[in-house]
Amino acid sequence: MNFVNKLLSVDAPPDSTLQAADLSLRGLFPWWAALLLLVLALAGTAYFYVREQAPLSGFRRGLLICLRTFVIAFVLLLLLRPVLVAEYRGERPQGVVLLLDNSQSMKLQDRRVSEVDRFRVALAKGAVPFNTTFDDFKAGKKKAGDFPARPERAELVRAILQNSDLKLLDGLKKHGPTRLYTFGQQLRRVADDAPDKAGQSLLDAFTVGESQTGLADAINEILLAKDGDLPGAIVIMSDGRDNASKLPLDEVAVECARLKVPLYIYGVGSSEGGSLQFKDVLLPDTIFYEDNVTVPVRWRSRGIRQGTAVITLKMGDRVVAQKEVPVKEGEDFREVLGFTPQKRGTEREEKTDLTATIELKGNADYKDEFKKPLQVIDRKVKVLVVENTPRWEFKFLQPALLRDRRVEASFVLLSGDPKLMQAGPPFLSAFPPRDKLFAYDLIIIGDVPASYLDTERLNAIQDFVKEGGGLVMIAGRNHAPAGYINSPLAEVLPVEFLPSKLAIDPDSRPQQFQPTLTSAGERSDMLALADTLEDNLKTWKTLPGWHWYYPVTKLRPGAVALLSHPQAKLGEQPMPLIATQYYGRGQVLFIGAEETWRWRANAQDKFFARFWGQVVYQLGLPHLLGSAKKAQVALEQSEAILGRPGYVHARLFDGEFRPLKDERITAELEFLDAKPGMEKTRQLVMEAVPGQPGEYRALLAHDAPGRFELKLSGQEPTTLPYRVSLPPRHEQEAVGLADETLRDAAKTSGGKFYREEDLHRLTGEMESRKAVFTQRQEVLLWGPLAMLLFVAFITSEWVVRKLSNLS
Repeated sequence: MNFVNKLLSVDAPPDSTLQAADLSLRGLFPWWAALLLLVLALAGTAYFYVREQAPLSGFRRGLLICLRTFVIAFVLLLLLRPVLVAEYRGERPQGVVLLLDNSQSMKLQDRRVSEVDRFRVALAKGAVPFNTTFDDFKAGKKKAGDFPARPERAELVRAILQNSDLKLLDGLKKHGPTRLYTFGQQLRRVADDAPDKAGQSLLDAFTVGESQTGLADAINEILLAKDGDLPGAIVIMSDGRDNASKLPLDEVAVECARLKVPLYIYGVGSSEGGSLQFKDVLLPDTIFYEDNVTVPVRWRSRGIRQGTAVITLKMGDRVVAQKEVPVKEGEDFREVLGFTPQKRGTEREEKTDLTATIELKGNADYKDEFKKPLQVIDRKVKVLVVENTPRWEFKFLQPALLRDRRVEASFVLLSGDPKLMQAGPPFLSAFPPRDKLFAYDLIIIGDVPASYLDTERLNAIQDFVKEGGGLVMIAGRNHAPAGYINSPLAEVLPVEFLPSKLAIDPDSRPQQFQPTLTSAGERSDMLALADTLEDNLKTWKTLPGWHWYYPVTKLRPGAVALLSHPQAKLGEQPMPLIATQYYGRGQVLFIGAEETWRWRANAQDKFFARFWGQVVYQLGLPHLLGSAKKAQVALEQSEAILGRPGYVHARLFDGEFRPLKDERITAELEFLDAKPGMEKTRQLVMEAVPGQPGEYRALLAHDAPGRFELKLSGQEPTTLPYRVSLPPRHEQEAVGLADETLRDAAKTSGGKFYREEDLHRLTGEMESRKAVFTQRQEVLLWGPLAMLLFVAFITSEWVVRKLSNLS
């Protein structure tokens, strides 16, 4: 049969049988024309041979006529271009597809915490034979060679493929042709032109550099491929951390089962991987003894499905708070810890560190730590409030300050009950003289007539601020700031204004408006009414609106607006409602409204007391401590995320607390978690922000995960520590093997899930599958057989003519 196939130039598929054959003519003229020519040729040949004069027998004449007719018929047949269409049917091996996870998560080095995980590393690295049981390994019956404690996942895959005892690739080839692929964001075929070098080609392509993993999509693409048969099985080596597929893995596994393509999955890595990480630990730089301190904590858990986390706060070496919370996977968990600092000696001030740790209970390998310098003092911020009448703002501010344990408040109320004013603390019968005024840390002036605060008192207030005291003015409809237009206090305030009174019109109905945070206000601690930037923005949008404001005419040079009117304008800029500036060494705050008390609606003191507590802390504490900050640095966003650049802002002052006027400043950015060979420090140029004296900013690339410190030198060296976090489901995220997901997918598809201890059984447990195929083939009949027949007919006629003595 093979000889006939060669004569006909037929390339019959192996292991197949001929099911049908059909003859087709594709000549330049129809068959009937060829038949007519053949009849004419037969008649002409017979005519000439009958008239031949040579003495020939009738048999020999008939034989010559037939031979010549056969030659002519054969030529005509070839001119008709006959084609034989053959149909073959047979079976062939479906083969195997091998998929290697080529994503960056395969670079992770898992914590090999358990003994069984270390046993798996020993198996993969060939430190013990593959037929070693865990019990033998644990008992030390088979001595293990050297193997790494925390190898990369990709290192284990390479070791498995190169293991001379396992011979995985050779075992797969026994089940048919093996197609090799890598996958990450895309499925990529590995060239296998040289089968003996296919393993090396696969290792060369296994670079683990893909930034995403599309496992389910890669399998689905194999199933939909039209360039060959479906594979008999798909062998996968992956950690299962799919973060890019459009289809869920369980649906693809169901489709594999329907098409009878089982998945045999080798799970790479340790299932015990994961991380606990702080996002924020919010605590002021300075706290007070005997004060109830609350510390909001935000944290995330990745790859840890269950357990208990222990959050601990330490002041120095003392545990001051501890809390146990349940652990599950999530990006934004929040807890609040509280403690009351206690004095241990006679010192009125203590400088220490606050250390926050979060740790998985019973497993210290899952731990994160946050540390910041902390100052604890045994003094109170002394606040003087001067007001004309007990308006609503005063009625709620007074009890809020008296309840604050950090504050020692005194009140001067010009139109108050004389008996109450003479009753003693916290009320004062008159504005304190200069020597006693400087004992305060913060002065809050309400709608007080300028005539009461005469030139001597105003000069004293001006000097008080120059020396580092804080000042707040709350605008009113009658006196403040209108009455201070030409007074020493006008120079201190961050805004310029006209001497106009804005009395209440009983016939008008003011429209409510919602104050808006400026970019500087979003970064200001004073206006932080929630623990995160995102929550703070939401809070400001839901606060009760205001109905009145004092229109100013200009911001002073160096002043910054923190809160603005949503519609009213100051030139081309929004009208400032709250503005601040430094005057001398002290900070001044202008509040162009008398309605912060409205924030108590349905919230009591939640926002109102927090706002005023932060005002007192920021403006009064520097005077209490004898120092004011010349540098303020903050990130624009509350959290730095890898691959999402963000700005860092700095507000800087010179030695006399005037806004710095340099066009640019240089800072140093240090990468605390830099690995050997990585850039550890880099210079950062911060450019001045146009129109905002003393304000600088620079764009941070956030191009590497880990801890950073931004360091500003100058008169007051300042450090901003921050961490660049990985976005959810990132390839470099320290999470473990998705063993349950892979195990379920393998089971659903009809395959099996493997770890290193049973990987040697993989190729033996696979079932070789064959695919039924039908192949049609066109055979041109003017091949070698046609040439042989033509020569045979010509030669036969020539021999007969020679024997008959014909020319």
